[in-house]
Amino acid sequence: EIIADKEAKARATILEMVGDIPDADIAPPENVLFVCKLNPVTCDDDLEIIFSRFGPVVTCEVIKDRVSGDSLQYAFVEFADRAACEQAYFKMDNVLIDDRRIHVDFSQSVSKYRWKGRGGWRCWKTKNMKRRKG
Repeated sequence: EIIADKEAKARATILEMVGDIPDADIAPPENVLFVCKLNPVTCDDDLEIIFSRFGPVVTCEVIKDRVSGDSLQYAFVEFADRAACEQAYFKMDNVLIDDRRIHVDFSQSVSKYRWKGRGGWRCWKTKNMKRRKG
């Protein structure tokens, strides 16, 4: 267990050095659920209504393709408090929504912190495309 902790810390430090995360000690929020295996027709409002029975939902977002706008069939649900999030986690995993059996887990994403990184491919591409045009 000690070795696993050291390896996890080393991986986090590497991600910090390459600019993927702002801090090696950052942890994902404890009040956000990751919901996957959604039906493509399931929308934000549907999920918010369903999950709000466990407590106040701060945000609910079905992730969509940037180009087509089609659902990527997963979402993030943020609760006002951790207890409501835990209750929803235990009660909603493997539940049928819009004829699909969904999977619910705690979010492992730290993207909510709006870290832009130290560059990255997309930033490089945008800068170089502007230079080529002008």
